[in-house]
Amino acid sequence: MEGSHNVALVFGASGISGWAVTKNLLSYPSANTFSRIIALTNRPRSLEKCGLPLDPRLERYSGINLRTTLEEVLEGMKGEIPNINEVTHMYYCAYSNATSFAENVTSVKEINTEMTYNAVHATDRLCSDLRFVVLQTGSNHYGVAVFEHLDKFQINPPLKENNPRVSTPYGDEIFYYAQVDLVREAAKGKQWGWCEVRPDVIIGFVPTETGMNLLEPVALYLALYRFVHGPGATVPFPGSLKSFAYTHTDTSQDIMTKAEIYLSVVKPTEANNEAFNVADTATPGPWSVKWPMLAGYFELKGTCPSTDEWGGIDQWWNEHQEDYQKMCEMYGLQRREISESAWIFSKVSLTMLNHNRELSLDKIRSIGFTEELPVGQGHYVTVDRMVNERILPPKSVLAGSHV
Repeated sequence: MEGSHNVALVFGASGISGWAVTKNLLSYPSANTFSRIIALTNRPRSLEKCGLPLDPRLERYSGINLRTTLEEVLEGMKGEIPNINEVTHMYYCAYSNATSFAENVTSVKEINTEMTYNAVHATDRLCSDLRFVVLQTGSNHYGVAVFEHLDKFQINPPLKENNPRVSTPYGDEIFYYAQVDLVREAAKGKQWGWCEVRPDVIIGFVPTETGMNLLEPVALYLALYRFVHGPGATVPFPGSLKSFAYTHTDTSQDIMTKAEIYLSVVKPTEANNEAFNVADTATPGPWSVKWPMLAGYFELKGTCPSTDEWGGIDQWWNEHQEDYQKMCEMYGLQRREISESAWIFSKVSLTMLNHNRELSLDKIRSIGFTEELPVGQGHYVTVDRMVNERILPPKSVLAGSHV
């Protein structure tokens, strides 16, 4: 591992997962584990705008559209990326987030499966030195977000990797199954190994705006709520009563991506052809514990929901845009636009995941990955990053109880 000529290829490097894995590849498990890191983004952005360091090992390329044909993807990668054959490790973190709320679940499944197929087979053909592929899926492998059919099957936490798949027809919309099957098939008889990583809700930050980020809209809302109502104000949890009470295990972006690198670089033999749950801690953490902690960061008093449905914080946010502009001007903040899809993602996460769903971490712990954060601490890490990027007011203003 040390001193080797590992070369990483990251699909989806501008997303909450891909950005974090790209960032951590520069220093984990050591500063010289990878000699090149190739970050692919859909839209053209400079490394600086992506919030990534100007490191000579880091390269960024855009315009390779996974929603085209395999031949077009092959041509795009060959034309854009010099010495693509040197890639040894591929991390697949791409996701068509524009589809989730605009098209039916069958279309979402087909689009994301096709994207994965094109990325895996293009990498297989072009990268003669390929040694390992990491496929990131999620806890919906266990059916936790098959909302229309949750009464048809049981979810019995802690959820373990060897749990059976959700049966047909209820599991047919879970595109993770198709992704896993196509990677497994592509790897047959090849020199490279692969593994699947299953996080639950990902807690993290990405400098570019994304619709797949639970915490950013909520943190911006809390900052503005404090600005309008002052420190010490009471702020109810904006989700449902069930979501407030039920247990789950968050996955911070750094814990998750370090686990992905660990599996692919440190323990590739043990990880090959296996799936691993990843979370900050095996200790279940309901929002009833984390909401007061998160609100406390902003010197607010977080309480239980005032209604058993969505709290309408998106509407409140839109109604207070003049206040948001004042807050940005007062503290020299970067103004962020929260898209409709981002609000919908937050609404779904805080109102519809109404069951206990914590992940077992026994399997990944058994092969030596033990890094963890206590319940709720990942939220602090993420909000600190937003403060440092001038998306939230400075700590001298937000001197919450966690300090």
